[in-house]
Amino acid sequence: MMSAWKYKRTTPAALVARLQLIRQKDLIDLVGKPTSQILSALAKTPYQREIAELPAQELNSLSLEHALLKSFSRTVNEIAQSSPKDIEALLTQVMKKFEADSLKTILRLKSAGMKVDNAKKFVTTFGELDADRCVTILKNAANVRDVVKLLSDSEYGPALEDELAEYDKSREVFLLEVAIDRHLYSSIWKAARKLRGLDGRIGRTILGLEIDSMNIRVLLRSKEMGISQDQPTRHLLPISDVFGQKELQAGIQIDGIEPTIEYLRNVANTNLARDYQYLLAELAEDYSAHKSLSRLENILERGLLKTSLRMLKRYSPFFNIGLVLAFLNSKWCEVRNLRTIIIGAQKGIPASRIQEALILPT
Repeated sequence: MMSAWKYKRTTPAALVARLQLIRQKDLIDLVGKPTSQILSALAKTPYQREIAELPAQELNSLSLEHALLKSFSRTVNEIAQSSPKDIEALLTQVMKKFEADSLKTILRLKSAGMKVDNAKKFVTTFGELDADRCVTILKNAANVRDVVKLLSDSEYGPALEDELAEYDKSREVFLLEVAIDRHLYSSIWKAARKLRGLDGRIGRTILGLEIDSMNIRVLLRSKEMGISQDQPTRHLLPISDVFGQKELQAGIQIDGIEPTIEYLRNVANTNLARDYQYLLAELAEDYSAHKSLSRLENILERGLLKTSLRMLKRYSPFFNIGLVLAFLNSKWCEVRNLRTIIIGAQKGIPASRIQEALILPT
């Protein structure tokens, strides 16, 4: 009864929001359609509220992306505000993922030497990195090091400054991106550890897998980029019962991407970690077929989405954090998919390539 009472406002809010998600069939039907038809379809969804605020002359893929993110932020904030304090605190940290994405985009753009006017088109603002701050950084930073200096007063400042020396040696922006992720996921895990009972079990399963997805990405990307073996160690976050310090350290020592994936699969099998087994099996199959890590992000995102949805089947979906996290991951993938479809329509990308880039649970 205590759990039911705790979720008396959260469960209805999350259920209503989940029912408003676009059906997978309807989403796929938008692939290859002109922007006008996509907009017509979105007029029947919660995104219409933010899209309607855009002047007709400013409708383009970038402004629509801003509208999608604004709608996403509003919806999640409404659920957070109806949640118990421990859940609200966790959601506040989880939402910072999208702020971190904006920061990583700025670093990549500066690394590529893109001019300010062009760079602004690629940055989607979120959280404390609002439009004014992003423009200020883009205008006043001549290079990546300047970006880090301008962020010294932010929560990401110390993590980025600690990585500057290594960045100066390698010129790999990837190292700075990982520093951002490590700081971010440390904060998320700290909030997740405060959850108790079933909330704690579900939250740590889903978020633990997400953090280990980051660890997998660091391991495999480091090998692809030829980064020395001593570097990945400081970028990993060994928090789970599956991939602890010992297992990740052993993974670093293995030569080659396929042997590393196989080693991680064996660790997951030994620990009877089903969600990890599913994720790594898909990753192994895809890498075997394509011999490329270019599809890595989508596979990890899809694996996390599938795990969230499996939690709803394993446990009652109504009075625990499982429903909230499943919605959050589903909604984020929906935004990502709509963004992919809209950009594809504007650039005339073939429908088959657009659909291949979608993050779908099936």
